Amino acid sequence: MKNGEAIYFIRKNKGYSQKYVAGDTMTQGAYSKFEKLNSEIRHSALMNILNKLEVSPDEFMYIKQGYEHSIKDKMLNKLFTLTYNNTEVLQQLLSEAEIYLEENDDILIKDLCLVCKSLIVLSQTKDIVAARVSLYKVWQRLSQRDLLFINDIYFVNFILYLFPLETALEIKKFVYRSIDKYKNFRNIERLKVNMAINMTLLLIKEDRYIEALIEVEEAIALCKRFSDYKRLAVCYLRKGICLNNLKVTKGDQWISKGKNILIAIDELKILNELEDEVNRFNKIL
Repeated sequence: MKNGEAIYFIRKNKGYSQKYVAGDTMTQGAYSKFEKLNSEIRHSALMNILNKLEVSPDEFMYIKQGYEHSIKDKMLNKLFTLTYNNTEVLQQLLSEAEIYLEENDDILIKDLCLVCKSLIVLSQTKDIVAARVSLYKVWQRLSQRDLLFINDIYFVNFILYLFPLETALEIKKFVYRSIDKYKNFRNIERLKVNMAINMTLLLIKEDRYIEALIEVEEAIALCKRFSDYKRLAVCYLRKGICLNNLKVTKGDQWISKGKNILIAIDELKILNELEDEVNRFNKIL
């Protein structure tokens, strides 16, 4: 649907008059022309109309596209909601993105392709040096900015393993400052969950278990707040790894707790991935 057509659809279904929706924004005649002919209006006028209709710009776009997200939004959402490096999903997403780019020049989707390639290499080879190759262009672009926006934050979270640990810890502070600017926007603090979980693994790899435990406790609190059980299970497993390596006897209990959650919610693929992680890093059994 075009703008005027979508506005007409919303207004009629809400039972509002043209006069009410037009308000002080424009004359009723101009408004009627906008609905019938899909004529162009100022962006500020469209925002006023949406406000009168009690519809957010995002909801308007969703309705306008036939109650669906755009192809671009679907691809970004598929990447950003990945809980672990599922090679099959990443390959499919990469193919979709490359087809999309044949007809669209889009920086974000180009970055998505680079991130997918990197995660596929990492998943297949476990070679972090080889996985980093695809990501230099992404980081080169993002690192120029004084402030990260939401999609930037998601991408930085995915490429955090590119950096040495101390650099990653500083980047985390930068990302958190950017997240805090969005603190009242769509539960944006959910992004802190992924960041804390990724930092936990980086710290475990460097045998810095006390710091990893602090990160994982922060992530656990956020997971509980958002009822994010998949990531909560990951946190419990990593908490158990930390406690075992610190020679605290309750570590295995937390690992079992995490596994049981994944079994209960039927996330067996994630469980298999994490079993490998436990075998690699759970040194004190």
